[in-house]
Amino acid sequence: MTAVPAGQVSGGVSSSGSGTGAQAPARPAVPWRTVLPLAAMMAYADGFWIVSLRGAVGAIERTQDPFMSWLRESTVLLPVFVAAVIAAVALALRRFGPVLAGKKAFFTTALLIAAAGTLAGSLTLAASEAWDYVLQHDLMGHLHHANSVQSVEQLDQASLGLQLAAFGYGAGLLAATNLVVTGWTVAILGGRLDVSRRTKAPERAPRRAPLARIAGLDLRQALAAVALFGCAAIHVAVIPDHLNHWVVASAFFLALALAEVAGGVLLLGRPGQGVLIAVAAASVVPPALWLWSRTSGLPFGPNAGVPEPVGLADMAAGLLELGTLAIAVVLLRARRRGTAGPEKRTTASAHLRALAVVGAIAIGSLGVAGAIPGWLGDVDTSGNTTHSIPH
Repeated sequence: MTAVPAGQVSGGVSSSGSGTGAQAPARPAVPWRTVLPLAAMMAYADGFWIVSLRGAVGAIERTQDPFMSWLRESTVLLPVFVAAVIAAVALALRRFGPVLAGKKAFFTTALLIAAAGTLAGSLTLAASEAWDYVLQHDLMGHLHHANSVQSVEQLDQASLGLQLAAFGYGAGLLAATNLVVTGWTVAILGGRLDVSRRTKAPERAPRRAPLARIAGLDLRQALAAVALFGCAAIHVAVIPDHLNHWVVASAFFLALALAEVAGGVLLLGRPGQGVLIAVAAASVVPPALWLWSRTSGLPFGPNAGVPEPVGLADMAAGLLELGTLAIAVVLLRARRRGTAGPEKRTTASAHLRALAVVGAIAIGSLGVAGAIPGWLGDVDTSGNTTHSIPH
């Protein structure tokens, strides 16, 4: 691996001359050709260790079809690693500037990327081990219900110790793996490690393409739109499960998903006050119903008065809905005060915008995965693979 020379343009803030001799300013943008390969390599490498450790500690509840488990879970976690790499390169951009001049800047940035990937992988591993412990606790409680409480507690302690040991070994494996993967990926990319790429301002203001208009949106509008699309995807994913026991719920989630898609599309344009109020309403009703159903239980339906369990899908949807609600309220307040205007730009604004949007995508993808039966290996206390209604 070699550092990029200081004089080489690799996405910095240098300018290029125009036909009139004027300088067209360049702005730093996210170097996706660097971010995506690094994120993909770490996601699938770390996913391999997570699934392997699951089998090594004897978590039989989620060791069915390990190859497909690795492929599914690594793909679902890919946006999480993309966000981690973007955060690392944004930090490097602020620290070293748009061009990594010198070996110190180069290797420090590589270490930052490996550390960010290790943090994302370690959090995932911790969640996986915790879920395995919960599943094993439920399974042992079912299999040993006739035995003494002491024997079950001893098994619980042994299982907890095993999960903690697996996390300790796994965190070390992930750190070493991500260091190797980062170096390997940078070598494949020709020894270059860009923290930004150059985007020149056009000499004239031509008609903007749809994607350019979206990229130029206020960050709050873009983030709210992505969050609404993520909520819609989660609500569509839970429809098949609800069809089995309550068609009315499926119809509600379908109508809600359509409303969220419509709201997201409108936010990508120039939303008026009515649109923002509608988005806020669509974002406050589902969390209110969710809180009601998880505390005292809804007073109607096949399980009237029975609190429903909390699931990954409904937690992800709730986070996205609350975030959308907060953004809608902020935009409404700014509109009424007449302070709405172009957002302040910084040297890392493109990276921060991408980080926020990718973070919302990551939450949505985890929610969708939690809503699909069998994707995360949900089991009941009898040991059979099942999937609880998550929303």
